[in-house]
Order: sequence, then C-alpha cells, then structure tokens
Amino acid sequence: MRSTIVARWLHRAEIALSVVGVSLLGGVLAAAVSSRVYQARQGRAFSALELSAVAPAHRLESPPASVDARPAPAARAADPLLLGRIEIPRIGVAAMVREGDDDGTLAVAVGHIPGTARPGERGNMALAGHRDSFFRSLEDIQLDDTVLIRTPGRSYEYRVDSIEVVAPEETRVLDETGDAVLTLVTCYPFVWIGHAPNRFIVRASRLPPRTAAARGRKIALRASATR
Repeated sequence: MRSTIVARWLHRAEIALSVVGVSLLGGVLAAAVSSRVYQARQGRAFSALELSAVAPAHRLESPPASVDARPAPAARAADPLLLGRIEIPRIGVAAMVREGDDDGTLAVAVGHIPGTARPGERGNMALAGHRDSFFRSLEDIQLDDTVLIRTPGRSYEYRVDSIEVVAPEETRVLDETGDAVLTLVTCYPFVWIGHAPNRFIVRASRLPPRTAAARGRKIALRASATR
C-alpha cells in the first residue's frame, strides 16, 4: 500500500516537472522567435531609412510635386526607439540598437543605457547586451578590433582600447568622458548558468570620420544588398 502511494506521488511529480520543463522551453523558444522577428523587421526598416538618408549628388533639392516624398513602408515601420545598428565584423556581431536597458529591450536588441552619450555625441556611449544572445561573441573580441555604430545617414567607427572584468557595483565604467568613446557591457563569465557575478567591459575610442561620399556609397551598397 505504501509503495503504491509513493509511486503515485512520484508519477505526479514527474508530470509536474514535465509541465514545468515544457513551459520553460516554450518560453525560451517564444523569446528567441520574438528576438528574430524584431531584428529582421527593424533591420529592413533601418535599411530603408539609410537609403532615404543617402541623397545622390544629382538629386534635386525639392522633388517635383508629383513625386511621392513619403518614406517607404519599411521605413515607416521603424521602432521609434530604434537608434541604429552595431557591427563588430571580425567576430560576427551584428544587431539593432534600441533605447533602454530594461528586460523587454534586451530581449530583442542591444540596449542603449539611458543617461550615456547617444550616437554622434561626444562622451561615453554605453550599450548593454545579453551574453547568451547578441553579445555572445564578445568573449572573442581583441584589442584593436573595429566596432561600427550605424545610424541613418551616418556611420561611426571605433577601435577597441581595453577589455576588463569588473564587479556589478563598479559603475565607473559608465562615467562621463571628455572624448568620444564606446562602452560595451555584458555579464561574465559567458558560460555561467543563472545570474553571472561579474560584468565584461569593452572600451573603444571613436576614430575620425570618413568622407561623406565614401560613407554614402558604403551605406547604399549595404542597403541594396539587403533587398
């Protein structure tokens, strides 16, 4: 009799654990799908915004009244909190950047930490990303790697100067700076299960801008390639 009761409770526990496991797996899959959908949709919108920002030299200052000057549908679909795109070519990082560092933002994009400099501004621009998604490849980053921050019509190039691991309370990495720098923040260690105890910090300095003509040609080529 006792063994029957134990077996019954073990069976119930097995069912409960199975339900919990399926629920957790479903949540993970739903989050992954949501992230991919956001990145794809906002990537198309961003490419459309880039194309509309690159004005060919022969284009008229004021288009004829018969020309529809409204943004393309893809551009109109852009998230109002979308800031641009981060790319680290050597390690394969490429993700849309959204304003905010809340859980909802970091689930679908790299987040711009509020209160830090925005793209193009002088100062310390800080971006945060999860170590198991958009910033997974940061563990392979090296000094002198190139980091690109793209916004509609502009592209900012940075060179990695330092890499360090700090405690979560070391907020000095977000302090204002006199120079234009980029700070990337993610959790550390990369293989840690659960809430990681430290933070992985990458600091990069902005390089002098390239010529507008060269920048415009590259933007047009990249945007055309995504069609």
